[in-house]
Amino acid sequence: MDSPGDWTASALFSPSKARAQQAQARDWASVDNWLSKQYGKRIPAFERNEETLQALLTLAALNEDADEHRGLVWKVQRAALSAQTARCNDGDEHYRNLLGAMSNEDRESLDAVAGTAAVLDVNSSAAMYSRLCELTVESFELSQQIDRADSQRAAIANEQARLEQLLKELNAPHFQAPDDVLEQTTEWIRNTKHLKAKLAEYDERLSVLRSVPSHSPTGEEFARQSSDLEKLRDRMSALDTDLSAFGNLPSDPKVARFKLEGARKDLRDLVSRRDRLFENLAEND
Repeated sequence: MDSPGDWTASALFSPSKARAQQAQARDWASVDNWLSKQYGKRIPAFERNEETLQALLTLAALNEDADEHRGLVWKVQRAALSAQTARCNDGDEHYRNLLGAMSNEDRESLDAVAGTAAVLDVNSSAAMYSRLCELTVESFELSQQIDRADSQRAAIANEQARLEQLLKELNAPHFQAPDDVLEQTTEWIRNTKHLKAKLAEYDERLSVLRSVPSHSPTGEEFARQSSDLEKLRDRMSALDTDLSAFGNLPSDPKVARFKLEGARKDLRDLVSRRDRLFENLAEND
């Protein structure tokens, strides 16, 4: 502990520390007073620190509560015995016989009643019965609250289990995004931009077509358009026939060019062979 000089010096510079030290001094004075009541002038030596102070304060408070409880029990017992003794002195033979016939169990029951009255802080049987009824009602209400709390806790536990199962299902592989989601998103954005540009172009063309005044075609124009359509169909058929020869070519331009060069070489070889055969036929004639 700090010396008085240290306490005075620190108090001058720290009011909060001064208040704390004053409170601690009052607590030690209370503990010393209680120890002097228990041991007299021969107080055992012990280490004075904060933990010891708190332990002794708690022990002193418990001891005073116990002394007060014993005093109340003693007052109730003394009042009950005084009443019985008064009745015996008045010549009430019944109470005199009852007091003489009391066994150890009866005395323990009397002590229990007196202790109950002291705990409940009542001084009559009616008040004790009323207080016991109130405690019974409070106990029932508390039990009902506990049951409702247990039901709510069970409902919360079930909801937690359901949410955990749902979270587990959402974390399943079939709910996960594909690995190429970024590439797909980029491709979709690019296609969207391209389609928007095309849409603007088509809107512009459509607006131009709408601005041109339309007229109903005559019979000659219809016949001419039909003839042109037939010519386009014939030309398309001819082109399809020409392109069918290239249908077996691969989609890769380099491979297709290589295959086409091979076909041309075969064609040249066949032409050369035909010419030689023709020359041989001419010489034989």
